[in-house]
Amino acid sequence: MKQRMCPICEAGQLHTQTEWIDVEHLGQQGRIESHFAECDACGSEQAGATEARLNKRAMIAFKKQVQGLLTGKQVRDLRKAWGLSQEEAAKVFGGGPVAFSKYESDDVMQSDAMDKLLRMADEVPIALERLMAKAGVQPKHTIRWDNVAVVNFTKQKTKLRTVIRTSHSIENEASYGG
Repeated sequence: MKQRMCPICEAGQLHTQTEWIDVEHLGQQGRIESHFAECDACGSEQAGATEARLNKRAMIAFKKQVQGLLTGKQVRDLRKAWGLSQEEAAKVFGGGPVAFSKYESDDVMQSDAMDKLLRMADEVPIALERLMAKAGVQPKHTIRWDNVAVVNFTKQKTKLRTVIRTSHSIENEASYGG
């Protein structure tokens, strides 16, 4: 790995370090791994572009977890199980040409609506088939229907019956003389 010179003291070399830090999102506490570089001469700690990107991804992954969204890994696993490339997934579900790359690497959070759509496609295979057909994307393998129950909705005529129940009691009657 190429050594980086410290821009502060210009005498030492920067070495990659990590530490666990406490974070909070929507009132939930958690810990993420923070990346930074430390100078072996002056001891300064700094985060360059690479470290900043890794830290941002860790925080977004934590936010997804707190908000109950699919993680980047879960999005990637679903896409691969469906046999879709990232470009095909973007055609099927929307979000733009590089959306799935960003969702999967935790560069951005998918919207609640996108998260629900992905979960629905996973739980209801016919929905996935329909979305793929509308996008002009051909399945590369047979979509599994393991978790779907087949229900017969054939029309059957049934007679509607109305039952009227009344109760009559002699104690409740009043008689007026005559």
